[in-house]
Amino acid sequence: MVQIIKAHPKSFYGGLLFIAALLLSNFLIQKMEVTGQVPPLLVLATVIDIMIVLPVVLFLLVLRRKPTLSLLAPLWLLGAGFVHWIVPAYAKEHLQYMNASIILVEAGFILLELFLFVIFIRNLKTWRHNFKASFHTCPHLLARISAANQQTFGDYPKLKRLIEFIPTDASAIRYAFFPHLDAKPDGDHTFSYHKNSEYFGVFLMLVHAMLIEIIAVHVMLMQYSHTIAWIATLLDMYALVFLIADYQAIRKSPVVIQNNHLHFQKGLRFHMEVPLEKVVEVRRYEGEALPEERHSFTLMLAGLEKVPPQLEIRLSEAVEGYRVFGFKRKVMKIFLTVDEPERFLQALNEARLVSKKDI
Repeated sequence: MVQIIKAHPKSFYGGLLFIAALLLSNFLIQKMEVTGQVPPLLVLATVIDIMIVLPVVLFLLVLRRKPTLSLLAPLWLLGAGFVHWIVPAYAKEHLQYMNASIILVEAGFILLELFLFVIFIRNLKTWRHNFKASFHTCPHLLARISAANQQTFGDYPKLKRLIEFIPTDASAIRYAFFPHLDAKPDGDHTFSYHKNSEYFGVFLMLVHAMLIEIIAVHVMLMQYSHTIAWIATLLDMYALVFLIADYQAIRKSPVVIQNNHLHFQKGLRFHMEVPLEKVVEVRRYEGEALPEERHSFTLMLAGLEKVPPQLEIRLSEAVEGYRVFGFKRKVMKIFLTVDEPERFLQALNEARLVSKKDI
């Protein structure tokens, strides 16, 4: 975000000003009724402004990035709640088409999930075999599920992008409700990164805040739309499950050096495997603040204060990593903080020497 402001200040502040003007004008017209009684045409104009124009301006001018479903879905939900809040009670009948659209979209997602579930059940035996076979090459759960999916569903190229959503959802359910199924990798070449961090305190605060937010948002939205209130509650519950599963994944997914690869999994948020021959340099990080670089990955946990990473790993060429729901990211630098940096440095340098001898 800081880089966007520095690189495109006019675009950023201009976009924010436009969004503020758009929200304020619709609030005055609908909620305050400064132009008099609200006709159906103005209700339609407000829906278009909030649900279409606002996201376009936000992504094009403010965020300057491609829109993703993970960002659009909550944005549209908040927009629908805002529209229901400002539109007068006598004009709410003109929002029926918007409510129906939300229900249809939700039904479409449910049908899609059922379709993927049917395909998964039909291939369950093969998938389980591939999942177990990947245990020796992929020490982390996300990587094992991704590998099993690629091997099992290779005959469905058109569904490849949708299938990539499975690892995140499946891992969230597994870590949150069945944590005993996955043992933490151990040995001399595993390195935890959460024990000396302040993230546990941050995690507890987030859980408490989400529990309060779920109740408050549900009660508020119930006054305007029961449908939107329950959709928002279900999404909030999923977010809470995801947060708990993410913490479990952090605990059970240390950095692993295995089979001439460096394996990373940052909770449910990111995972990647780096061949040791592509590691050019490993050094202590000397900066005071973490740089915001496009092709980089940071294995650090949020704390009460911002601190720089301990180590920096530079790669000879870009390696693909996988974010939430299978979105890919190319990585050239890795910034990380582990609980035992000296032992990690020694083990990594020794493994690199062995890897070079094997080559």
